[in-house]
Amino acid sequence: MSSSARMPWAFVSALSLSVLISYGTIFYAFALFIDPMSQELGWGKSELTAAYSLALATSAFCAVPVGRLIDLGYGRAVMTGGSVLAAVLLALWSQVESYPVFVLIWAGLGLSMSSVFYEPGFAVLASRLGFLARRGITFMTLVGGFASTVFIPLTHLLLEHLHWRTALLVLAAFNLLICAVVHAVAIPPALKSPSHPTSGEPRPLPPSARHVLFKASFWCFVASSVLQGLIAAGLPIHLIPLLTEQGYSLEMAVIAFSIIGPAQVAGRMTMAVGERAFGLKSIGIVTLSLGVLGFGLLPLLPAGSWLVAVFAGLFGASNGMMTIVRALLPPELFGRESYGTVQGMIAMPVRLTTAAAPFLFGALWAWWGSYAAVMILCLAMSFCSLGFFLLVLLLQTGRENPENPLALDG
Repeated sequence: MSSSARMPWAFVSALSLSVLISYGTIFYAFALFIDPMSQELGWGKSELTAAYSLALATSAFCAVPVGRLIDLGYGRAVMTGGSVLAAVLLALWSQVESYPVFVLIWAGLGLSMSSVFYEPGFAVLASRLGFLARRGITFMTLVGGFASTVFIPLTHLLLEHLHWRTALLVLAAFNLLICAVVHAVAIPPALKSPSHPTSGEPRPLPPSARHVLFKASFWCFVASSVLQGLIAAGLPIHLIPLLTEQGYSLEMAVIAFSIIGPAQVAGRMTMAVGERAFGLKSIGIVTLSLGVLGFGLLPLLPAGSWLVAVFAGLFGASNGMMTIVRALLPPELFGRESYGTVQGMIAMPVRLTTAAAPFLFGALWAWWGSYAAVMILCLAMSFCSLGFFLLVLLLQTGRENPENPLALDG
């Protein structure tokens, strides 16, 4: 089962490509449509981004039921339906004239996000590949990491040569003609219950998904993921004004920002090489320690120092590696059954908080009058995220060794 010859790379590559396209067309492309929509329709940036935040919140509430459906064997229906829905809604967006309709479109796109992004892709890989899923998930994150690299310039090119409404139709076609086809063809059909092979009934949901709610280590893992997610979602929106406020030139701030994406991919590639040698728990500690080191370094840098690139590299690598840690470590900690449901339980609070993160960071800047408070908060949250992660490992060690007096976990 561990032989590389038995890894279905065509399936993994096709599903990874679909995730890249889904992120690129739904998640990243939105930012480029703000200006042309504002100019034509007269809607402000706050109004447009509010609809986008609603989509993130909607995707959070849909994460658990979507994960449960995938655990029941309906991965093909979920991901195919999500891509078709995305295509239809992007096409409707291209015709929008009413702001309430625009908001409803993005509420629907939130459901699509929950059905076609990383978590459902990971769950389908886990269901199809078993123990080979670790390598498949790592590969998917490597491919998905290029979503912004591919689709931001591609969308910019479309907007330069086409009206924004026509550009949206092109993005809709990507979802319908590539993603939906990949999901419909590549993902196996619903699995039958092994005890009733001819009954036509889907397999029952394993009971262990509910049991994790009674584990202190699960909630510590969620807390660590939420804090890290707040930083990962909130800081990039504010990074360039934060650096210029610290005395960096706009050009240097942009260069630092541009380092984050490649650093994410580099971190994931390094993790793919080192995961077997060091183990996921050790890599999780290193991953979160990189964030602490980066935010500890940032306030100490002299204005204009090229060392800001080191901060950007540490921040990007930590974010990129944490995506894999969140995907691969929960089965090791909480069991391999109900993978999709457990991932949904983790994703729900993370997405809810990340939806609010850019606004919260902006409000903190407005209240304090500078980004100093944001830097302090990021350092504190990175420390706490690492602390909660270490507590997860401590609680798990206590559970695995019952005679240990620290055995506090469910």
